[in-house]
Amino acid sequence: MANMRAAVFLGPNQMELREMQQPEAGPGEVLVKVAACAVCGTDLRILNGGKTRGVFPPRVLGHEIAGTIVAVGEGASEFTPLKEGQRVTMAPGIPCLSCRFCNTGNENLCKNRPALGYRFDGGFAEYMTVPAVGVSRGILFPVPDRLSDTEAALAEPLACVVNGQRKSQVRLGDVVLVIGAGPIGLMHLQLSRMAGARKVIVSEPSAQRRALAGELGAHRTVDPTTEDLAEVVLQETGGDGADVVVAAIGVAQLVNQLLAVTRPGGRVNLFAGYSGTGETTIEANLIHYGELIVTGTSACTREDFRKALTLMESGQLNMRAIGSHHFPLERIEEAFTTTRTGAGLRVLVNP
Repeated sequence: MANMRAAVFLGPNQMELREMQQPEAGPGEVLVKVAACAVCGTDLRILNGGKTRGVFPPRVLGHEIAGTIVAVGEGASEFTPLKEGQRVTMAPGIPCLSCRFCNTGNENLCKNRPALGYRFDGGFAEYMTVPAVGVSRGILFPVPDRLSDTEAALAEPLACVVNGQRKSQVRLGDVVLVIGAGPIGLMHLQLSRMAGARKVIVSEPSAQRRALAGELGAHRTVDPTTEDLAEVVLQETGGDGADVVVAAIGVAQLVNQLLAVTRPGGRVNLFAGYSGTGETTIEANLIHYGELIVTGTSACTREDFRKALTLMESGQLNMRAIGSHHFPLERIEEAFTTTRTGAGLRVLVNP
């Protein structure tokens, strides 16, 4: 039996690079050689000891994955046309397909939805198996030839942004305010432009990230540490407020500020997850009298994933700029540190 290397999460603040037996493709399973796996904020939260449902150490984390199929288990071909040698990416959540949420097109809210990098080992390893339940429920997707492994690994966060855009309902002629120019904010910026937004304003304290937002199409960037965001939004909207506000950073104390800069009847999407309980005091009258529509976004559906790949294949999105750093598996701690400090955008591990 061959061995491989994998970064194993052992508990809060404990991750160890180990040599372990390389998995095989059992009945219904698919074995993938991992080419790239991006570090998500959720991975950081899990490693830091944050409470995350469905993660039981020891576990190989990583759910933003691209790789190549090296073996197809007996019976797996009944559910997927994918063959050995095919480059693939995968939607990490495995919906049950039988609950009320799955049956109403909201499979990302399925309560019985195990995920790669959570209940099943993920992509911070040289090889991984896609479990039979995932293969049979269609979580594997072929990677279009024009996409790099880096871009393919970013299909999952882009799919989540596709979900967030659907909730935000960006329309032709809208003014959109995006809070945060990290990877998610930059994806929202680009998709808002594609949806026909008249202006996209991006608020971000990092000068480097503001500059990149400008390169990717932001009409106005704001440094919230030196500029009055509310004044800028009113100036850019003729005093009305933004049609759509997307919170791409998880700071609960900012929510009231975002509600206040949204025009009457506008939409606010709380996209980013919030640390701890996420508790804050909400000025409910801002929602009531402004008749605001406030939504959240969590994960993505398989259809969101298909759309994300189609969008990337179209060539209209710049995803390469978002994949900022690459580290080999033996430097995975450095990859996590780079993500934690904000020195990079999406940091990728290439096993």
